[in-house]
Amino acid sequence: MVVMRIVVMSDTHLNHPTEEFKRICERYCDPADLVVHLGDWARSSLLDFMEAYPLEAVAGNMDDHAIVQRLPAKKVIRVGRFRLGIIHGWGASRDLRRRLAGEFADVDAVLHGHTHLPHVERDNGVLWFNPGSVFLGRGELHGSLGILHVDEELRGEIIAL
Repeated sequence: MVVMRIVVMSDTHLNHPTEEFKRICERYCDPADLVVHLGDWARSSLLDFMEAYPLEAVAGNMDDHAIVQRLPAKKVIRVGRFRLGIIHGWGASRDLRRRLAGEFADVDAVLHGHTHLPHVERDNGVLWFNPGSVFLGRGELHGSLGILHVDEELRGEIIAL
């Protein structure tokens, strides 16, 4: 049985790593087994900073050219016995899940961003996990990230910042 703690973040929209972002990383990313960033970093200096962590990442629709050249738009990663599809997302929120479902086959979870709305739901055995936005949250949370707990199952937790 693999026991892992994965920090999942998205939609940071930063031009450089701010002191506040560094404090968030120290608190949550330092003790994590893996960090997953789901895109909309904004500028590549943030990616440079995050590469100090064990990192899996994709580019988002608002990222600069340097990030788009370095990162794929989507990928599947394996964590223990689980396959995780990671992607940012695009377009209107209302049918985003339908569009994202067509991007992955045979995954245990789809981790995505784009909407800035944190969301955790299991549907037909697949965990759908959106950590929200670190600084530009919508709805009740002004900022959030996610923790994915991996042991005999996958569990998603939203952390209000």
